[in-house]
Amino acid sequence: MRGFSGLLSFALKDGGQAAAAAFCNALRYFGIAVSWGGFESLCVPAQFPAEETQVCRPLWGARLSIGLETVDDLLEDLDQALASLPR
Repeated sequence: MRGFSGLLSFALKDGGQAAAAAFCNALRYFGIAVSWGGFESLCVPAQFPAEETQVCRPLWGARLSIGLETVDDLLEDLDQALASLPR
């Protein structure tokens, strides 16, 4: 086994709860779950309070647990999920 996993979060600039859910649902390699203990990549929609985002309202985004899949596959999956969101 090579590599290791990581955990990261991000807010969608203009996204609400529906956009966060749509992003997670559009992912192909990431499962939707809140258990960060496994080796597979996972995603869960998340709300970020206004004090965390430095804006006057809460934002929605995703929390990702990066697993041991191929980096290029995960990046491509994230790109296509972001591209699927309405602009």
